[in-house]
Amino acid sequence: MGNRGNNSRTSTRKNSASTKRNYEENKRKIKKKKKGKKAFIIILIFLIIGVLASGCYLLFTSSTFDVSEVELNGTERYTKEEIMSSLDISLGKNIFIEFFSYNKENINKFPYLSDINLNIKLPNKIQLNVSERTSKYLAYDKEKNKFFKIDGEGYILEEGKIEEKTEDEMLVYGITFADEIIFGEKINEIDYSKILTYLNVKKEYDKSGIGMTITKVSFENSLTTLTLDDKLIVKFPNEIELEYKMNFLKGIIEKLPAESVGVIDMTKDKPIFSSF
Repeated sequence: MGNRGNNSRTSTRKNSASTKRNYEENKRKIKKKKKGKKAFIIILIFLIIGVLASGCYLLFTSSTFDVSEVELNGTERYTKEEIMSSLDISLGKNIFIEFFSYNKENINKFPYLSDINLNIKLPNKIQLNVSERTSKYLAYDKEKNKFFKIDGEGYILEEGKIEEKTEDEMLVYGITFADEIIFGEKINEIDYSKILTYLNVKKEYDKSGIGMTITKVSFENSLTTLTLDDKLIVKFPNEIELEYKMNFLKGIIEKLPAESVGVIDMTKDKPIFSSF
């Protein structure tokens, strides 16, 4: 009985020792495996970095990627050479260096251009895609006795002439210009808000179906004044109840003889037509 107990304890100790040895051995194997995996990852990272560095070196130094052609899209107002010079883009330089180093802000030197995107066509072609502003208003500066072209966002594009006004341009009076006109800059916010007011008035006017063409708009005397077919002047005090006012205006105009010339003052409680 005693021997069997001793043998059992001895066997248990042997099994425990064996289990401990196996545990330690497995632990060493796991550590060794982790070290090997870590070393492999480090080597792989260095290999990737080396490949990328070599690739970048070739991309930025190989003559294969030197710019040989530049294409300009979106404008005929400015030449490709003018825009390339402003952006400091040159033929023969590395296409990637040109792409990452050009100064987009220099596009402000061209009043009619609102934006530019530079795309590269490998291996050596650059596309300059520009967005061009359109003159929407021919605005009169009474202090200088000159007209200036303004786009839909209020940017001053260039000096204009009344005799060269296009059908797409609205003749505008009552804009206050700065003493020094800088093409490419925006008119002051107060005057631009007047243009936005006019657009709201025009929207309701177009919906009314009156049919006469707006040939001039004035913002003088804190009013939005429309000239219709160069013969009827219509004064609006504000944007309140525009739909009602347009319907009222339509009723007045429909009763007028076709040759009527005069003023319809919508600022009055009971608007009526007054001939000159």
